[in-house]
Amino acid sequence: MKRKFLAFAVFTLFILIPPVNVSGFDHIDNINDGISVFFLTHLNNQTTIEINVTHTGDGNFALFLFDKRPTESFINLDKSLNPKIYDFAINYSLDDNPYINYTALEKKIYYIQLILIENGPDTFFFHCNLGSLTRYYIPIISGYNVSFLIISLVLVFGIILYRGKKKIIKKI
Repeated sequence: MKRKFLAFAVFTLFILIPPVNVSGFDHIDNINDGISVFFLTHLNNQTTIEINVTHTGDGNFALFLFDKRPTESFINLDKSLNPKIYDFAINYSLDDNPYINYTALEKKIYYIQLILIENGPDTFFFHCNLGSLTRYYIPIISGYNVSFLIISLVLVFGIILYRGKKKIIKKI
């Protein structure tokens, strides 16, 4: 009888005391020099994000946080960083094991970029305290050139109207 009561008491404690729920995001990947890995996440006002990157080799990594969608990788053809990235980023780390701790000032989508600058290839371990990160890929296909599109449409409609007028005049 005592064993049943003890088992019931322990079982009840397991039900009433919630387990510790640790959430986070981990990503492991191997990249070469000049390659970027992007992530995005939605942060509410006053939400703190902690990002930590460790690696196995001698790679030189850089970690950047953006509050606007990056449309380029900011990596030059010689695999060096374009200095414009420092103006665009709201926080960055160039340490041996990059680390960012940032508290969001407004509710929006934030973008994270990890770059292997040199001494690659290398395997990195990306850890974030938030569990809601999504891998993000910058599209390689550039957008439409609006001015070229407008000029093309005007020319096509002009040709159609000109040929249409010519056919109407021939009928008369």
